[in-house]
Amino acid sequence: MGTTLRIFAAVVLALTLLTGFYLSGKARRDTEQRVADLQAGVDRGEQAVESEAKALPRSLELDPTQFEARMKEDLARFELPPMSLVDLAAPNAYFEEVAEPFTLAPGKAWSSAHVRIKVRLDKVNYMQRGARISSVHVIARVENISDVPIAYRLVLSGEAGNCEVRGAREHNAVSLAPGEEAEIVVCAGRDRVIVESLEVLEVTMLGHYYLGQVSPTAFGQDAISAASHRPQGPVSMCSDLDTKAHAAYLQAGTASWADMADFYSRHDCHRLHFFPGYHRAEEPLAALPVAPPA
Repeated sequence: MGTTLRIFAAVVLALTLLTGFYLSGKARRDTEQRVADLQAGVDRGEQAVESEAKALPRSLELDPTQFEARMKEDLARFELPPMSLVDLAAPNAYFEEVAEPFTLAPGKAWSSAHVRIKVRLDKVNYMQRGARISSVHVIARVENISDVPIAYRLVLSGEAGNCEVRGAREHNAVSLAPGEEAEIVVCAGRDRVIVESLEVLEVTMLGHYYLGQVSPTAFGQDAISAASHRPQGPVSMCSDLDTKAHAAYLQAGTASWADMADFYSRHDCHRLHFFPGYHRAEEPLAALPVAPPA
């Protein structure tokens, strides 16, 4: 009997170890695949949350009563306190917090009224020509130090120039809640960081979630930044958004970043899309939603 029990225990132990090795290997493979996806600008959507909202005809999406009803559904979905259309229509404060470029060395930090940027060096994994590489990168940790959610447009580069080949770390690349941080991988190597510009738009918490649904490529960011975009909460990305057209509006000067961020802080991109001619509201909006001219 004792021999039988020992054999049984040995079999159980062997199976446990094999299972552990398999799961450990799977976790490593999943991580490496995610790194490859980030490098290639591919979003497999493992963490995507399916939208609970059903599409309505466009005429209904533009109806103020339907808009308010859908807003209340969104507040419940995001577990936010009640707010009114008047609250959502209020102007969002805009700030240009960096107008002239400056340089930050690793270990140095800088703060504005809304964000703190701290530069450091750390190893980052990424894929290059099919090979997994781990190398030192310069990273900017960006924290929302204000007491309100913000949309932000932060343009960074390495002192040696833009780095098209680099690793990435998941973060919200469009908006940050109070206290939320974003680790932005700027460049491979022990470079210093040039902070070229920073724009900030104060938004509501609902606006923060709405903005998180928009791909950073719509705001002119590159594919690696877009693939590393991971907003917190039950957020579903807007897969049918024409991000190239949005980026073209910015490049042509047809719209500004603040115009676009302001629009998507008030409108769910699953239902309504930005249109040229919309401008950041500096006074309370007369009504929501805002519709393009007939």
